Parts: sequence; structure tokens; C-alpha cells
Amino acid sequence: MVLDDSVMRRSDALREMMSFARAIVEDGEVSMSEATGFRAWIESNPDVSGLTQVEEIVGILRNVLADGRISDIEREHLRDVLARFGG
Repeated sequence: MVLDDSVMRRSDALREMMSFARAIVEDGEVSMSEATGFRAWIESNPDVSGLTQVEEIVGILRNVLADGRISDIEREHLRDVLARFGG
């Protein structure tokens, strides 16, 4: 079975996204700049759009970043979601 380019791109993008998520939560904190950067990365990598877990993360990021700050509860929730996603 030969995988087409779109499947390979999606797979590569997901691996990169998971690595990014692990790097963000590595220190136990999620900063505003990390959350903003992660959202920007997702937006610039359309190969990951439409996946349930990714859409869940996008929704959380949208809510967290809506007011321009991250509360402690939002930070903890985002950290937990990214930790689970990153493996």
C-alpha cells in the first residue's frame, strides 16, 4: 500500500504538533507566548485541521486566548490537554 502525499503530510504534521505540545508542557507551565505560538502553528499547518483532538485544542486555545490572558485554571486545563495530546 502506497500512502499518498496528503496522508504523509498529515502524519508528519501531527508528529511535529505532538512534539511541540510536549515541549510546551515540559516545564509544567504554559505561558501566554507558548499558547499563542501553538495556535499560530496550528493555523499555519492545515494538514492537521479537521481532526477531533486538534479541533478540541483549537477550541480551548480560542477560549483561553480570547481575553488576552490565561487564568490559572485555564493554564492548568491547557497544560493537561497538551500533555495528553503530546503523549
